[in-house]
Amino acid sequence: MRKLSVIVAAIAVLSAPAARAAPSSPTYAFTNGQWWNGSTFVKQTLYTVDGRITAKAPKRVDETIDLKGGFVIPPLAEGHTHWLPQFADQLSACYLADGVFYAREMASSNVSYNQFRDRVNLPTSVDFVTALQGFTGPGGHPVEILERGMAMGVTPKDWKPDFDPYGLLIVRTERDVDERMKLLVAENPDLVKVFLIYSDQYEARLNDPATRGGGRGMDPKLLPHLVKVAHAAGLKVHAHGYSVADFRAAIRAGVDAIAHMPGHAYDPAQGVDHFRLTADDAKAALRAKVKVTTTLANVPGMRNAAVVRDQVAIPNLKLLKTTGVPIVIGSDEFNKTVLVEVFVLRDLAVFSNAELLNMVTRDTTQDIFPSRKLGRLADGYEADFLVLDRDPTANLDNLRSIKLRVKQGRRLTVPDAMLKRAGADCVPLAPPPNAKP
Repeated sequence: MRKLSVIVAAIAVLSAPAARAAPSSPTYAFTNGQWWNGSTFVKQTLYTVDGRITAKAPKRVDETIDLKGGFVIPPLAEGHTHWLPQFADQLSACYLADGVFYAREMASSNVSYNQFRDRVNLPTSVDFVTALQGFTGPGGHPVEILERGMAMGVTPKDWKPDFDPYGLLIVRTERDVDERMKLLVAENPDLVKVFLIYSDQYEARLNDPATRGGGRGMDPKLLPHLVKVAHAAGLKVHAHGYSVADFRAAIRAGVDAIAHMPGHAYDPAQGVDHFRLTADDAKAALRAKVKVTTTLANVPGMRNAAVVRDQVAIPNLKLLKTTGVPIVIGSDEFNKTVLVEVFVLRDLAVFSNAELLNMVTRDTTQDIFPSRKLGRLADGYEADFLVLDRDPTANLDNLRSIKLRVKQGRRLTVPDAMLKRAGADCVPLAPPPNAKP
């Protein structure tokens, strides 16, 4: 949740409404398109019937759409985000503008989500899942973010100073885990988020005022029990972690996914070895069938960017890829879309353009929505796709050449302000009060 620290004081709200689509789902024939099959583009005619893709010509076609040689791909998915609820409409429109139809929020609150719950998971908006409140320890991340929000009037004023259990779930004992999990399950989260931060130093950091907030998380000794309780409730557990020690603690405890690549919050005082995975770490993740989300969009802006890139990020990605550990793409950005992550990963040169295309369209989507037929352009799959002017496997910048968006068999339109925005930001944010120039 790193960039949520820039909490909004004011905004020039975009005048355009969230993306809208046609009120019905006609039967379409899409001709002269080049359709991505996971390895190459194939020229063919496909149809959409009742919001699904089919290769069989239906008896009735309401409209034939000539794609004029356009390159058809599944929509993109954001595997790790955090939304500010007051900007949900703008964020949804921004995501659709960039071709991102699916999003997974990795920590929030029921109070936040209830402000826009009825405006996502629609044919005209982003399909959205959320972990709601995450589990942390006393004074642990993300308490510092909620404190900033309260100081600026974003966080509800009647919340307790420690924000438990409204904004986060603080646990010290297994009994705390049981009680907080009951509260969370009653709010119907889609997954469970736990915060591990330098977990091998938990006891020392717990009593160090300098580590309050971003420098500590929950007691790793509680994690196996938490995973057991969450799994009993039918929920997967995603572990936030900074270091290799956090990665190992999460794997040992039986989590389902690692929410951050080690090194995304690199601390030079810890040394490279605290963030660089070993072959044994990768093998353990593979055996445990744990998926790893990238979240490396911030690396180019780090003070130690060259060290993190060359000695941590690239070696870790190469190791996980070679070992066969599933990798999904997420940015951990709250005001940008997953495109920024895709471009950073491209520049690290570990994956080919085709591999990244599959990761951000197929693999991440299917990880977020495993029970739905998404992420492929095949018979019976939901009719969600993008039509590009240019081949993204030749140049990933061509992901920006969208000329048609189709979701659940409907053509989408998005506000011109989103299509023509000057930079990657979805919403123009004002600086916090008293911010230094």
